[in-house]
Amino acid sequence: MQVGSGVEHARWMVAPHEGMRPFLRLMAEVAEALGGRVVAEPQLGRFGFFIDAGGRAHAVHGAALGLNGDAAARLAGDKDYAAKVLGYAGVPVPEHVVMLAGRDAAPGLAWAREECGVPLWVKPNAGHGGEGVQRVTDLAALESATAPLREAGRHVILQDHVAGREFRVMVLEGRAVLAYERVAKGDGPGNLSAGAALRAGGPGAEAEALAVRAAEALGLRWAGVDVIVGAEGPVVLEVNAAPGLDAYARSGPEQWGAARDVIGAALEVLGR
Repeated sequence: MQVGSGVEHARWMVAPHEGMRPFLRLMAEVAEALGGRVVAEPQLGRFGFFIDAGGRAHAVHGAALGLNGDAAARLAGDKDYAAKVLGYAGVPVPEHVVMLAGRDAAPGLAWAREECGVPLWVKPNAGHGGEGVQRVTDLAALESATAPLREAGRHVILQDHVAGREFRVMVLEGRAVLAYERVAKGDGPGNLSAGAALRAGGPGAEAEALAVRAAEALGLRWAGVDVIVGAEGPVVLEVNAAPGLDAYARSGPEQWGAARDVIGAALEVLGR
C-alpha cells in the first residue's frame, strides 16, 4: 500500500517510544537503518505500519508482520489441525486429543486415563503466551483442569508430556535465524511470558532443521517453532505464526541486539 493512500494522513499515529512494547521499538530501530520508518497507534501500540524505503506501507498487528498468508497463519493458530498437518508431513509431534466445546468430554478424558497417562498438558486449542495452559500430574484433577476452558466455550487440547529441554527456534524464509532455550518455572509452560527463564544456546542442527521443516509444512515464511529435545530426538511442540520477541529482548542488551537483527532481516524481506 502506498503511503499516500491513507497512512501518511493518519496524523494521530506516532513513532514508537520508550513506553511502547519492545517489538515496535526494535522495528523502529531497524526501519530507520533500512531507510524507512514505523508508526503506531499511540494508546497501546497494538497495530501500526512499517513504511519501507520505497514508501510502501505494510500493516503490522501485534507481532504479525504480514509475511504469512491468512490461511497459513490460521492453520498454525489451531493446535489440533497444525499438529495433524505436521504429523502428515512426517514431523514428530506429541500425541494429543481435542475436546470440542459443547461436546461430550468423556472420550478425551478416557484417552488421557487409558492411553496417555500423566503428566500431560491441558491447553486451549487457540491461544498464545502460555495463557490457559496447565500441567496435570493427577488424573483425578483432569476434569476440573479442563472445566474453565470448556465452560468458556473453548476447544481444549490434551497433549502428552514430552520430557526434555525446550527451545524456541525463529525461522525466516526457510532458515533458522535465532534459537534459545526456555526453562520452565515449576510446572508452568516453557514460555517467557509465563515466567520461564531464558538460557543462551540453540538445540543443535537436527532440531533447527526440524523447526524449518515444521514452518514449511504449515506454509509459513516467518515462525517461532517450539522444539523439545529429549532422549529420542527433537519433537515439535507448537508453531507460532506471529512470534513475539518482547520478553526475549527485555532479557538483556545481548538479547536486544539479537532480536533487532532478526526483526531487521524480517523487515528486509517484507520491503522487497
